[in-house]
Amino acid sequence: MNGSAPRPDSPGGSQPGRYRRARRRLGRWRRRVADPNNLSRRLDTQRTQLDQQAKQIAELKTQARQIAELKATVAALGKRLHPVELASKHREVEHGGLAIQVGVCEERLGKLEEELRSEQFAGDDAEHAEARSLVEAVRREHEQVRVRMQVIGQYEERLRRMEDAVVKLYDGDVRHPF
Repeated sequence: MNGSAPRPDSPGGSQPGRYRRARRRLGRWRRRVADPNNLSRRLDTQRTQLDQQAKQIAELKTQARQIAELKATVAALGKRLHPVELASKHREVEHGGLAIQVGVCEERLGKLEEELRSEQFAGDDAEHAEARSLVEAVRREHEQVRVRMQVIGQYEERLRRMEDAVVKLYDGDVRHPF
């Protein structure tokens, strides 16, 4: 038979002939007898689903490993941050104490200012001696305040250096918005 010639049982048109229709019916019947519930298609579907689930399990295992690594990193960072937290709390306590001392000094200086504003400079030797003692007291208070302000400045500088160190420690770490 030639590839261009129609089959003898086909009329040569677009409709399949009796021979081809009979072969199709026979093929359908064999598939129904051999696989009545279309088990091969179901088996293929289940294999595909199992492959997808195996990929998901592999992804979950990878994610679980990454989570464990992140937990270990967070724990290590927590241990490294503990001394910084202690130093910060210590600084806050000291800063609070110094703030109280500065407040007391300001109150004393306020009282001295009120006494000096009264402008009663004329008087006897006892009053001049008292005025001199007040001026000396003001000078001493001024010196104490200057020393305390230097101490506060030093603590502020230490705080700034610690903050810079913490920022450098977490520079580029997206988990910490410093």
